[in-house]
Amino acid sequence: YYIIFYMINDKYKSPNHNNRVDGSKIDYIIIHYTGVNAPSQSIIRWFLDPLSKVSCHYFIDNKGTIYSLVNDYYRAWHAGKSYWNGCRDINSQSIGIELHNSGIEEFSANQINSLLKLLELLISKHSIERHNILGHSDVSVGRKIDPGIKFPWQFLNRSGIGVYSGMGYTKKNICNIEVADQKKLAIMRYQKKMIEIGFELSISGIIDEQTKKVVTAFQRHWRSELVDGKIDQNTISVIDDIHRKITDARNLKFEN
Repeated sequence: YYIIFYMINDKYKSPNHNNRVDGSKIDYIIIHYTGVNAPSQSIIRWFLDPLSKVSCHYFIDNKGTIYSLVNDYYRAWHAGKSYWNGCRDINSQSIGIELHNSGIEEFSANQINSLLKLLELLISKHSIERHNILGHSDVSVGRKIDPGIKFPWQFLNRSGIGVYSGMGYTKKNICNIEVADQKKLAIMRYQKKMIEIGFELSISGIIDEQTKKVVTAFQRHWRSELVDGKIDQNTISVIDDIHRKITDARNLKFEN
């Protein structure tokens, strides 16, 4: 891990932070993209500007340079209004990583390689569970879409980071029938699974607007080939798979 320490540029420090809420443990890493087509230096200036009222712990430019902008132990202002698995103050319990990407382009290989090294460092340093590496769109459903459908979650998972599904996407198993022909108990069952994965949702028994938003956010991370908010048969399979993997990972933590 000493190599990655030398890779991190700490010449810039953002004033946009405060103290984490007392007793908060760093449980999550939230990945963002900047979403603007601008030079990296102008993005850094934005994070350093007190008037912007936004910041992140780390910024990785598209060449793969890692900038440390806020000390890990402070509460950076990156997630905004957010929620995951009972936590409503994600900023107090997370580290935020911003990737220099306009939102419509591929992530560079150098950038993703630097991200992997940084993630391994932070996971080890703060004892973060590997299933708690999330996107901004996971914790801010309907409000944010980053790091977007081009972000390589599957590649990260092959490197041992995050949770991904082996339930492959094919056009054959995409049926536009919703859960069990809209039967209330089936919809409630999948709403409950989405809540247990971590999303904020009410068990209504109907495919309401919030359910569609949560399904869309789920697909963006775990079934990015088709993000349409519909609970088709493939989405059901992926929800089942991710629910099982996350539940197993959490249970393993408690057993240990």
